[in-house]
Amino acid sequence: MQRKQKARPSGILKGLLGIPLLYVLAVLPQAVINILARSSAWFLWQANGRLRKVTEGNLAISMPGLSEIERDDLARRSLHELCFNIMQIGRTVLWRPERLRARVTRVVGMDLLEAAVAHGKGTVIILPHLGNWELVNMVLTKDYSVTAMYKNPKSAVFDNFVLKGRERTGMTMVPTGMSGVRALLKTLKAGEMVIVLPDQVPPKSLGEFAPFFGEMTLTMNLVTNLVQRTGATAVCCYCKRLPDGKYELRIQPAEDDLYSPESAIALAGLNRSVERCVMDCPEQYQWQYKRYKYLPDFQKRDYGDKARDA
Repeated sequence: MQRKQKARPSGILKGLLGIPLLYVLAVLPQAVINILARSSAWFLWQANGRLRKVTEGNLAISMPGLSEIERDDLARRSLHELCFNIMQIGRTVLWRPERLRARVTRVVGMDLLEAAVAHGKGTVIILPHLGNWELVNMVLTKDYSVTAMYKNPKSAVFDNFVLKGRERTGMTMVPTGMSGVRALLKTLKAGEMVIVLPDQVPPKSLGEFAPFFGEMTLTMNLVTNLVQRTGATAVCCYCKRLPDGKYELRIQPAEDDLYSPESAIALAGLNRSVERCVMDCPEQYQWQYKRYKYLPDFQKRDYGDKARDA
């Protein structure tokens, strides 16, 4: 039996300080949120620390056709979107679901989702770290039973508080690991819906290298395995932030190759599905994550930062 880890004092302190901050962020006017996001992004750029270096490194790999000026502009805008999303966490966790759903003023592609559900073999929602992915959960749980995975919390107090905020919409959260995978399979076999964030670096044993924006990178095989084992339909979803600060939920079909029984083809199809979403609003993608963490020989890529690997 796995021993339950005790919360460290530092984690408890993070929770005690972080939770009141969420309440403050939840009540701030939109104009103040905008100022804080712009100021924070400016500071991160000037500090030239880990977040900027990782952002620039990812964009250099993913967008080699851009000029240096264009990549700098995209990196700055990406940091601003990151800060804006961080400032939204208080609202996401504490606002009533109806109030959050009202921020999504337009839905594109709902017919694709309805067709996937009608197929009756379960639906896998491919949810990249793009736009405000938390709002996708809010919208889908209004009409559907949804199950998603969560990582074991680093800070028991803070992360459990956020977890409860997600569960208040009725979404079922299951832990990562084999028990979580079994829960996802059971959900799909019942014809219901699961959400998977496909652009996280998996453990070495749970992924294979596949091209992402032309670069071979370790890619999780969870999505493709779920589809192969259940016959589920996969669709891509993301909430794109609009110029007026509201959001548009966009639903797109996954690439046909994702359904291939050949793993290499399926994983390449999964990554192309994510790429199509990203290119709709590349500044809203989380380029601050070390998506290209491993080289094909499993050596760690040098992003030029001295921080721990993300």
